[in-house]
Amino acid sequence: MKAAEKEKTAQKKPASLPQNIRTVLAAMFRCYPQSRWQLPLYAVCKLSAPFMAALIPSLAIRMITERNVLYFLGAVTALVAFYWIRQAAENISNMYLNHARWYTTKKFFNNRLIRKALTTDYLNIEPQPKQKILYQADYATSHAQKLMHETAEFTIQLLGLLIYGTAVFTLDLRILLITLLLFVLDVILRNRAIKYDTEHWGEHAEVSRKRNYLERRSLDISAGKDIRIYRLRDCFHEHFNRLLAQEYRFQKNHYKRWYYPALSDGICSLMRDILAYGLLVGKVLAGDMDAAEFTLYIGMISGFTDLIYPLALSIYYLRNSHERFRNYHAFMDLQDTFLRASSQDSSGEKSETDGGRAASPVQKAPTIEFRDVSFCYEGSDTPVLSHLSFTLQASEKVALVGNNGAGKTTLVKLLCGLYPASSGEILIDGQELGSVNLDAWQDRISAVFQDTIPMAFSVAMNVAGTPEKTLDRAKVRKSLEQAGLLEKIESLPKREDTCLTQQLEKDGILLSGGELQKLLLARSIYKDSAMLILDEPTSALDPIAESSMYEQYNSLAGGKTSLFISHRLASTKFCDRILFLENGRIAEAGTHAELMIRNGKYKEMFDIQSHYYKDSTEGQPNACPAEEGV
Repeated sequence: MKAAEKEKTAQKKPASLPQNIRTVLAAMFRCYPQSRWQLPLYAVCKLSAPFMAALIPSLAIRMITERNVLYFLGAVTALVAFYWIRQAAENISNMYLNHARWYTTKKFFNNRLIRKALTTDYLNIEPQPKQKILYQADYATSHAQKLMHETAEFTIQLLGLLIYGTAVFTLDLRILLITLLLFVLDVILRNRAIKYDTEHWGEHAEVSRKRNYLERRSLDISAGKDIRIYRLRDCFHEHFNRLLAQEYRFQKNHYKRWYYPALSDGICSLMRDILAYGLLVGKVLAGDMDAAEFTLYIGMISGFTDLIYPLALSIYYLRNSHERFRNYHAFMDLQDTFLRASSQDSSGEKSETDGGRAASPVQKAPTIEFRDVSFCYEGSDTPVLSHLSFTLQASEKVALVGNNGAGKTTLVKLLCGLYPASSGEILIDGQELGSVNLDAWQDRISAVFQDTIPMAFSVAMNVAGTPEKTLDRAKVRKSLEQAGLLEKIESLPKREDTCLTQQLEKDGILLSGGELQKLLLARSIYKDSAMLILDEPTSALDPIAESSMYEQYNSLAGGKTSLFISHRLASTKFCDRILFLENGRIAEAGTHAELMIRNGKYKEMFDIQSHYYKDSTEGQPNACPAEEGV
């Protein structure tokens, strides 16, 4: 099944607010079991606060008016002590609940998002539309924490309204009706603001993503040289200020719509106070209520209104966090196209599945056939590869050359199982790639890409690709020695335990371009896979260093099915066959001698490069091939 069809059939109905609430609370109770009793304790403490705050001054006034100092002094003292015990319990339980929400967000939701991003099909993270979904999902994890918090606050406020609303109702129905009427008006105004935020959220998130990209790049050391030499800072300022202006317009409209609910809160509070005080003062003057009861009811009404208006805000936060949290599900629910030995459900948990027919576990050189393969990237109607057919025989060394944009890297992505073909078939030893266990197939591949960046782990972990406890140190050292990097690593205080870059360790090191290529060579030696793919990894090296590196890879390729891509034709001299890719098709195929006799595109490209190499021997030592697209 093709990716688009599979994604369409796998679409799920968006989660409802109750479903999201159950999801986040279940995660919190699972990750932090103490929250099961801390949550009700916090609720009881918070619900009792308005009543106790009103009861204490009411008893103090009754003590004064009835002159029964001894009895009421004891009662007030006990209540004050109990009030502060309640306050301490509320603060402590709230502190632990905040920790539980943070811990749950990181351990459960962030952890599963990272796991999904690291294991899902590459087509679910590389295309720009999927990058947008991933960015929004990452941001959405913070709203899991908000959902947990606002669910508790909303429940407490709702219970408080029922409790204190009953007391207000027994006093005078008009106070309750007026308060509820003004509450409805407040909700309507807030919904207007919520609607605007919801309708424009996607646009605002995309602007924020672009602005964050510029911020990260402006702080990126690797980009600093070009920014200074070519004065790209003005370009940064121009784009940054334009995006900032777009964000400003959104924020301006956002706050404009939230101005009216804020104004409504003030007006509602004023009208409620005028009505409540007028009714209660009237009862006191009529002799129906004494000063102590007056104080108690004022406190109860205040507690009621202090709960009802934050309830409208909690409804907004719940709805807002719910809408944002849906983006988390949108990414987690993306379906994988390729079959694996294990899969993940939307929560990120691994579950064993059949995984399709597994590729052969034996590390033998595979035969690969592209049969009428076409491919378009998501969001584009222009095919990168068009009806492409060729075969890589087992243990054959093939050079793939062509101009920039010919589709070489895309072909490698399809071969590695990073993308499925839009049409046609890719066969591995006669078996369609879509029915092969992808994990087993990728275990048979050693690929070195042009834009490879070492991880900020130890040298040993970068070579082995496994955690420290599972790597073979003797094999790591042997691989480094064969790659010509062991002497450099031995000179370091921590040797192969030295971290690369200083992102995670302050004593980490940076490798030169040539040293990095030797590290990648050591990684290929360590893995010792049956398929070797080089996707222009040496493009940053000078021709002599590149030629030397390809000689080393050539010695490594013995008995393997190998595909070499080089923009300077450094690999063609030892390859069994050359494929010239043009406009997504194989335009020419054959040995170097055959293609030179044919006098076609390959010969033209070779002659151009030979001309520049010849110039370099005639007094231009720094000259290099002008044809960078080969």
